[in-house]
Amino acid sequence: MTQNNLKYVAVNKPILTSLEKGKKYAWCTCKHSKSQPFCDGSHKGTDMKPLVFMADKDEDVLLCTCKATASGPYCDGAHNNLEDTYAEASVEEVVSMENSTQVNLDLNGKALLDGGAYVLRPSSTNSQSAGTISYQPMISEEDGATKLSLHKIDVLSGISPWLQYEKVDTVLYIMDGKGQVEIAGKEFDVQQEAGIYIRPGEAFRFKTDTLMTVFATVCPLGTDLTILSENVTNFQSEHAQRSVTFDRETATVMANRLYQELVDKKVGSKEVTQFIGEIPKSRAAMHRHLYEEAIIILTGIGRMWTGTKWTEVEMGDVIFLPHRQGHSLECTSDSGMRLMGVFYPSGSPAINY
Repeated sequence: MTQNNLKYVAVNKPILTSLEKGKKYAWCTCKHSKSQPFCDGSHKGTDMKPLVFMADKDEDVLLCTCKATASGPYCDGAHNNLEDTYAEASVEEVVSMENSTQVNLDLNGKALLDGGAYVLRPSSTNSQSAGTISYQPMISEEDGATKLSLHKIDVLSGISPWLQYEKVDTVLYIMDGKGQVEIAGKEFDVQQEAGIYIRPGEAFRFKTDTLMTVFATVCPLGTDLTILSENVTNFQSEHAQRSVTFDRETATVMANRLYQELVDKKVGSKEVTQFIGEIPKSRAAMHRHLYEEAIIILTGIGRMWTGTKWTEVEMGDVIFLPHRQGHSLECTSDSGMRLMGVFYPSGSPAINY
């Protein structure tokens, strides 16, 4: 960190704050308040003033304390770039979890961790078939999810039936293979590492000459996949772009990590965010999010820590993290780790507390 940053940073992490509708707040901008993130009058005698704002609803938010945000008073993840490395587990944190219990996968391929978090290693059991596809739940209400559902869909060569998750946002991720995803009559060429957004009220199907592995995230918590005999839906053309493929050249650098949002507002998704992230060999500091999250390990091996428990993770594993559940993903691969994440409500993967 530079001397300039050392001088000005108040706290290099946002503070979880409960706002009350109609109440005014004064957010500190001078970086000297001892009542972070709010003003305590320390700016007096300077040309600095607090940012006064009124809450338009009762909600829990993350307010910036590093003062580097471009979205004040709210955290936008800028604190992650104030140092050369992403916040890693301290020696004290590592020591405090030395006696954590290692959890092995059970007969269903699941390792249940703290607070309802878990790691699931997909298998061919508990799958249903329809035409050229077979699908199975990875995350559902039965698993304790309250915000999102996740299916793994295996697609054989040919044209699949029309499919639909009714009245919800659907986000696809192409893990393997290539072909076309047809959304309500409009085709999109897709390939490995592509994210696709399907709006509520639209059906979709797959066309491929190969095999495809697809993960489908449904938000909010959705009903089961519906198999249709024909397409009776219309493509919502006001949002023409629906597919985004990972491109490292345009990814966002976050200290010694990077991420790229695939499905977000640019393709019309206001409620759910999908991203690809790359992390080096490291162990992240324990942190939390205000959103519920699903993570797929794309490459690499490591460990998922949740406080009193931990388990090993590898390529293909699915991780479920309830909102506000503390967690730390450790990468033990010398070559690093790549992952796909989807979370609801939408936001930035750089924002945590």
